[in-house]
Amino acid sequence: MSHDRLLLVLFSLFCLSISGFGAVVLPGDEVDALKNIGEKLGKMDWNLSADPCIGLYGWITGEDNNVTCDCSSSNYTSCHIVSIVLTRQSLAGILPSELTQLPYLQQIDLSRNYLSGTIPSEWGSMANLVNISLLGNRLTGPIPRELGNISTLESLQLSSNNFTGELPSTFANLTALKDMRISDLNGTEATFPQISNTNIKTLILRSCNLIGELPAYLGDMTNLKTL
Repeated sequence: MSHDRLLLVLFSLFCLSISGFGAVVLPGDEVDALKNIGEKLGKMDWNLSADPCIGLYGWITGEDNNVTCDCSSSNYTSCHIVSIVLTRQSLAGILPSELTQLPYLQQIDLSRNYLSGTIPSEWGSMANLVNISLLGNRLTGPIPRELGNISTLESLQLSSNNFTGELPSTFANLTALKDMRISDLNGTEATFPQISNTNIKTLILRSCNLIGELPAYLGDMTNLKTL
């Protein structure tokens, strides 16, 4: 093989390797879910022709606008979305139930937008969620009792919305919870919810129409720093 032809072959292999490196590694069903999620949130600048897991093309532009993937579980041959952070993005849509189609999702942070409507009860089926932050939106309706099914949840921040009803009794099941912040809950008066979780460090329940004495179990929360 001549020297020139060898160089051509090596160059072609290099181009193929670069092309393969940039190939889409996010499963198609997660890409489809992202499309629906973006439409419902009002997030119109996601480039769905590019792989979100590369971190280019606007998928990550800062700590307040990023979609994060984990590619380590399959030796970097495929990836899964584990975090969606879209804070202060002026989003004026609704909360998408399609987030449940991202089975590896651990974090949802949509705080300080203009999102309206209710929290989908389907979110209670997301088995890997660690953090939900929806504070500072225009959300209404009752807080779904199904959120109490997320046994992995460590942080739940729902303050500064317009929810109604009582705090779900199912929150007593959130034994991994360390940070819960809920405020401005409109509705009938209710007693302090049963929360027997000694891991909680921050518990803020402001303007939630709670009546009666503080429960004795608060004294058992040895890790509690903020009340």
